[in-house]
Amino acid sequence: MPDDSERVERRALFRKLCSYVFAACIVIVFYFILKNQRSVSLAIDHVYKVIQPILIGFVMAFLMNPIMEFFEIRLFVVLKKIFKSDSVAKKTCRTLSSIIALIVFTLVVVYIIRAIVPNLINTIIYLANHIEEQIAVVLDWCNQITHGQYEEELMKAKDNNIGDLANQGLKMFNQYVDYDETDIMSLATSSVLSVGKFIVNIIIGMFVSVYVLVSKETFKAQAKKLVCGIFIPKYSNIILEIGRKSGQIFYGFIIGKIIDSVIIGIICYIGCLIMKMPYPVLVSVIVGVTNIVPVFGPYIGAVPTVIIIFLTEPMKGIYFLIFVLILQQVDGNLIGPKILGDSTGISSFWVVFAVVVGAGFFGLGGMIVAVPIVAIIYYMVGRLASYLVARRDLPIDTSEYTLMDYIDEENNVLIKHKDKTIETAKKKCFFAKKK
Repeated sequence: MPDDSERVERRALFRKLCSYVFAACIVIVFYFILKNQRSVSLAIDHVYKVIQPILIGFVMAFLMNPIMEFFEIRLFVVLKKIFKSDSVAKKTCRTLSSIIALIVFTLVVVYIIRAIVPNLINTIIYLANHIEEQIAVVLDWCNQITHGQYEEELMKAKDNNIGDLANQGLKMFNQYVDYDETDIMSLATSSVLSVGKFIVNIIIGMFVSVYVLVSKETFKAQAKKLVCGIFIPKYSNIILEIGRKSGQIFYGFIIGKIIDSVIIGIICYIGCLIMKMPYPVLVSVIVGVTNIVPVFGPYIGAVPTVIIIFLTEPMKGIYFLIFVLILQQVDGNLIGPKILGDSTGISSFWVVFAVVVGAGFFGLGGMIVAVPIVAIIYYMVGRLASYLVARRDLPIDTSEYTLMDYIDEENNVLIKHKDKTIETAKKKCFFAKKK
């Protein structure tokens, strides 16, 4: 019979072997993905289309959860007086709260769509029909502020017929681009079918969101049970901790960013009314919606809104640009930090990095979701680094390594000064092993 030391050795060898096999599998899978990138992309796209209504349902449930909790707290007080059993009252309260949350969420989305779409269409039609007049007004304004210094050039530009330029552009397009009426009809049909399918997926997602909200505790319990069944307690606790932290980061950032954007949209609307800006509803909705995108969102929203106002009233366009810049500074330094706090725990560099990478891979949605994802990865890497240095009996605090020059044999972090003297900067970490 093998003794305890042999068993420990065998277990260590088996774990090492499993690690090597796992690493080899990851390398093989990564190589397969690179070699068959197109096929993998098509497969992922197909899977996404199949599970799209489920994903929509989960996203809706995530956004509806605060609304559901708001009504659940207040309805339970009433329902527990009606039902004798607390369990029946809780179940009924959760179902009713989820349905009310779905109704409120739908009404808010419909209101936003009704507020922005008609104004957007009317604005585009108006600008398209009066583009020559708008440009003439801008050129006259430019001539006025330059005191006629460039009057001749501005008048030549004003005399050019914008409609003729547009017709010439269409002729060039028809000359170099060959298209068939059948292709256009096919494209129109496929577009209508795609829109119809997306609407059906949204309807299915609405039902899914209610089921998710009603059974969210059950789903969490099942996931925890599976994790605890597969992994040993040490790794189970790590996975559960990462799961809790991920939920906190996503919930704090996404919900906080939405609340922040709503506040910015309302402030922008009030400011537009005070300054008597044209299209206040349209401008405020664009500024509020684009503000959801971190870092670049305010600039994405400022460009079209300033252009729209500038083409209508040039001077007010400049005033609005100044107003938006001030508003974004107030948001970035006062409103945003108060609402979001340190929900991500990452620096501005990593926020910009996340937005750029997310936009490159997944477009507009990636710009929003990438920030909490990078924050989770940053948190995991930080915890791993702390664990590894603690195993080596080194300081956990990152500031200890700022001026580090090297480490001596006793695991002391040493700093070399200009006068060539050496100072011990290490403080024993909490997880230091007892000798």
